[in-house]
Order: sequence, then C-alpha cells, then structure tokens
Amino acid sequence: MIPRSWYRKIIELRQMLWVSVPIGIIAGLGVSLLEYICNNVLWNHITMLPIEVRLIFPPLGLLISGWVLHRLGVAMIGMLNEVVIHYHEPPHELSLKEDAMKALACIGTVGFGASLGLGGPSQWLGTRIALYVRRFLAKHHIVRGLSKSQIVLIGAAAGVSAIFRAPLAGTLLALETPFSKDIEGPALLPASIAAVVGSLTHGLLMDNKPLLPFPESAPHSIASVLAALLIGLAAGFISRRFQRALTFIRTMSARRAWYVRSLVGGVLTSATGLIAYHYFGDTYTLQAGLPLSHLAFAGQFVGVAALVLLILKICAVWATAGSTGVAGLLVVTLTVGSLIGASVQPLVPFIDPATAAAIGVCAYLAANYNAPLTGIVLAAEWGGTGLLPVAWFSVMIASWIGEGLANTPSKRRRRPHHTHLHHVPQIQNPNEENKT
Repeated sequence: MIPRSWYRKIIELRQMLWVSVPIGIIAGLGVSLLEYICNNVLWNHITMLPIEVRLIFPPLGLLISGWVLHRLGVAMIGMLNEVVIHYHEPPHELSLKEDAMKALACIGTVGFGASLGLGGPSQWLGTRIALYVRRFLAKHHIVRGLSKSQIVLIGAAAGVSAIFRAPLAGTLLALETPFSKDIEGPALLPASIAAVVGSLTHGLLMDNKPLLPFPESAPHSIASVLAALLIGLAAGFISRRFQRALTFIRTMSARRAWYVRSLVGGVLTSATGLIAYHYFGDTYTLQAGLPLSHLAFAGQFVGVAALVLLILKICAVWATAGSTGVAGLLVVTLTVGSLIGASVQPLVPFIDPATAAAIGVCAYLAANYNAPLTGIVLAAEWGGTGLLPVAWFSVMIASWIGEGLANTPSKRRRRPHHTHLHHVPQIQNPNEENKT
C-alpha cells in the first residue's frame, strides 16, 4: 500500500505533468516558429540587401505594427507587461484574432529590423498558449490545484526559457516577473518542468547554444570585485535613465497619429543604423543587436567605440519602443548590458572584455527587470560557477540602483499575504498605456 501522503504527491505530480508538459511543448514550438519567421525568413534575408534598401524596412515594419495598434484601438502594447497583468487579473475570455494581430505586429517590428527583440513576445506567447491549454484541460478537470495565475507563469517560463536557451534563468525570471520585491514560489516546480520541456523543444528545432559566450570564470581578487561594482553602478544608473526617458517619449508620442509615430520612429531607428554602418561597418543598432554583443565579447568594440555604439543602440530602442514598436526589451537588454561592460573595460584592464561584457549583461538584466536572482543564475548557467562571485557584486549594486523602474509597470511589490491561492487582486486596465 502506498502511504496516503505519497499518494497525494503522486496525484499532484501527475496534475503538474499533464499541465506543464503540453504547455512546454507547444510554447517551444510557438517560440521556434516566431523566431524562424522573424530571423531566418525575414531579417537574415533583409541584411543581405544593399544598405539603401535595408534601411527602408524598419519604418515599414513600424507602419505594420502601428496599423495593428490602430485596429486594436490602443496606443501601444507592452507584451511583457501583459504577462504581469494576466497574472494579477487573468483574462476571462481569449481572442485568437486579437492574439494573431499582436503576433503580426511583433513580426513586423522584429522581422523588419526595428530595434526590439523576441524576449517579451516569447514570454507573452507562452502565457497565451498556457491559457488556451488550460481552457482545453479544464473541460477534463485536469488543472485542479493550479490557479490561473500560476498557469500564466508556467507558460511564461516555457516561453522565455526557449528564447533564452536558459531554463533555470528563464524559470526564475518568470517567477520574478509579477513582483518587484518577491517571487511566486509555489509555481516553481510546474514552471521548471515547462521551462525544461520548452527549452528542449526549441533546442531540437532551432539551437540550444547560449545566446552569448560567457566565460567560465573570472579573476577572484579585490580589483575584479571593484571592477564589477563599477560596472554594476553604470548598469543601474543607465537603467534608471533609460526607463525614465522611454516613459517620457511614449507619453509625448502617444499624442500623434499612429502613422506619424510609425514613420518618425522608423526613420530615427534607420538613422542610427546608417550612422553605425558609416562609422563601424554594419547596421549594428537594428533588431535586437546580438551580433554586436558577440563583437563586444570578442573585444572588437571597447572603450569609446563601445560607448558610441551603446548611445546609438539606446537611441534606436527609444525610437522603436517609443513609437509603435510591438516586441520586447529582454534580448535588447543583453546587448545594452554587454556594451556597458565593454565601455567600462578599459578603465579596469585587469578583467578581459568577455568578462566585463558578461558582468554588464547580468547587472543590466537585474536592474532593468528587478530580477537579481535571474541575473545571478544567468552568470552560472551561461558561464560557470567561477564567474558567479564577481557577477554577484555587480548584480546586487545594479538591482539596488535600478529598483522600482522595471519596464513592467504593472508589477506589484510583493505577493498579498494571508490570501487564498486563487484570489486575484484588481489592477489597471490592460488597455491603458503600458511599457514593453
């Protein structure tokens, strides 16, 4: 006879597997398809065109996304912010038509080279898939014991882990997403299962290599700790300035007609690409910018060159996200963080460019998303435990400085205490202006 307590655990595990495995598989498939369309079908071919033709596409992509916003009757769409809204106030109805239009806007933005990435859309897509799966499984009474809010985070973990190629960091980011000072611990196990399954599915269809070549270790010395603190200070300060400026730009641009915002944002985005092409040899500021990150890790751009490219990239993101761009800042955060580290590296020559860039990525990610656990774990998952002690200092100082300005404004500070598992607090209307 199986003890009663173990019998309950087996039932709970079966429930989690029934929910997490299909969500992970379908989210992995969906993220793979989205990435394939945006990168392999569209952007990889656009980059082979002459520069004069290539720079036409960002304004065209923002016109597509602007038209979608106009049809949906909203000024802008924050895809990661919708994940937070869905957690605190799960939607009662799902609309395939509306979801397809938002996906079209994302493809127009990222696939045509505007300066955003697929991190937020992957989390959003995983969330929407999870809600559709839940609706199907609820008919067979399979989702007992898991609230809608937890289902949302299970889908978010599967989606972000797939695009991130980092199931542990992706899981923690999903659990840290709804709060600025807390974590949704009860969803850890089912979210971890979905994250691993989603990451494996995406790896089979696309690739499973880390997005960036983190070093396995870093020098362990007082000097390297001071270097990490300096990079963390820079990352936290830039995160605060970036978010405040983006909020201001969005407020100002929302007063204009959608096609004006699209054209102005697209032209300014392409202008940064033209400057980068003229002075550095390619349109590095367009799309998410991962090729630029790899060059920063390789030490090709450090010091003043990295700083100029950092300024151009941030301006491109402001132009895209501040107009009608519909995508995410998560992958862009990796590019900005690597450039922060590369800009500071000549001041701290006792650490190499790859280590400085890796520390910058972890610090800026933690500051930008109020996600210190994710920043710390990413150092170990993409690099190694030898990188962890140094990155830890940078993450802590960056998180402290960037506190409260994450680009998901619907975050709550902490989980409500002494409330029922299925209690869902009320928050702002999801159609209100929000960040990406």
